[in-house]
Amino acid sequence: MRQQRADYTLEDLLALPDDAPRVELVDGVIHETPSPTLGHQNISSLLWLWLHSHAPAQLHATQAVGVALSHNTSRQPDVVLHRAGLPAERSRLRPADVVLAVEIVSPAPDGSTGSPSRVSTPPPASRSTGASNRTRYTCTRTGSVTGSGRAGNGSTNSPRTVPT
Repeated sequence: MRQQRADYTLEDLLALPDDAPRVELVDGVIHETPSPTLGHQNISSLLWLWLHSHAPAQLHATQAVGVALSHNTSRQPDVVLHRAGLPAERSRLRPADVVLAVEIVSPAPDGSTGSPSRVSTPPPASRSTGASNRTRYTCTRTGSVTGSGRAGNGSTNSPRTVPT
């Protein structure tokens, strides 16, 4: 079913019932997002665990929290590294709160890279790795980190591609 309106706002998104499907708001259009696969969730959890264990004290890792980019666009990255000290009951972050947002794009059964509502071209500052039959990691840095700018012990290991 194709949506008729393209003027939804964050307020409309927040007014959806608790049992509504998982959605993102992109330029005023509500996109239902598919349920993640086990492989997708395993990768997301491993990345969250690594960030949680290695991030500097002023940063916290979380999963599947909305990021309000404008009055009519809100995305829900798989893993987010955000500034510490935010209220625990917040379900939507501002771009200024976010240091790293990660979207894991898994191949669909037909070999494509998932639902069009979840796939977007990464900005030029992004880095993607992977092969067509593996999950592609897309990491976008949305802020700056004080100090070394790196989470962890300074290791320069590249992300590895894991089959899903």
